[in-house]
Amino acid sequence: MQSNDGPAIDETSSSSSSSSSSSSSSFSSFSSSSVTVTITKLTTNKRKSMLTVNGYEFHFKDYNKAKTIKFLRCASRNCGILLHKSFSDEFVRFSGKMTDHSHLPNTAALGIRTLREKLRQRAEHERLPLQEIAEQEVRAGLLTGHNLLHNRRKLMPPLPQSCDFNIPDEYRKDYLNRDRLLLHDSYDPQFQLHESVYKRPEGRTLVWSSDVQLKLLFDSEKLYMDGTFCTAPPNFNQVYIIQVIHHETFKLYLFH
Repeated sequence: MQSNDGPAIDETSSSSSSSSSSSSSSFSSFSSSSVTVTITKLTTNKRKSMLTVNGYEFHFKDYNKAKTIKFLRCASRNCGILLHKSFSDEFVRFSGKMTDHSHLPNTAALGIRTLREKLRQRAEHERLPLQEIAEQEVRAGLLTGHNLLHNRRKLMPPLPQSCDFNIPDEYRKDYLNRDRLLLHDSYDPQFQLHESVYKRPEGRTLVWSSDVQLKLLFDSEKLYMDGTFCTAPPNFNQVYIIQVIHHETFKLYLFH
């Protein structure tokens, strides 16, 4: 969302600055009107400052004419998100009406940068052999399969005990929460088809795909289909997928 409480700012264009890198991470949260963001301070390979905002990397772009506000742009070249922040790293507002990124945040890259910065700091201040420092940090960062599964399950709703359950809204739309993702649910009245052209099967049928995926699916000259019974979730008999070749790689475009 966009806050309208920020100061009037003269925006100017400029070439963007610098490269990606290693990171130090100090976290702070700020709120401006209805916008709340979490800012993480990073350090690039060239030891210049860089920020992530709500998990998205931002690079410095320019100052306003009065040199009181910094303009930052999303590190992804194909994303047009810009924001304004103060010199004390307080979020001021987003620039323009667009506040949703065109991509997901790269949390893995942030973790790698954090690990690199820890290694750099320890190498500069400790006398231990470098290999031992690296092994200690890597071991500390690794999780067992059980711990990974436990962490994943804490973020997900519990497994249903039958096929009669409500599907949360976050599983009905895409990651931007704008376009549909759930195409059909035979238990949901809004998806009911006329019985003259469709005979409802026994049990529950769920179909997921985005509109972008469907377009690629319909435009594809070849389809690859596969069904499995052994990995179907509890209370369901089969998982069926349809794939197409996109950029010389198999992509899943319909999940049934």
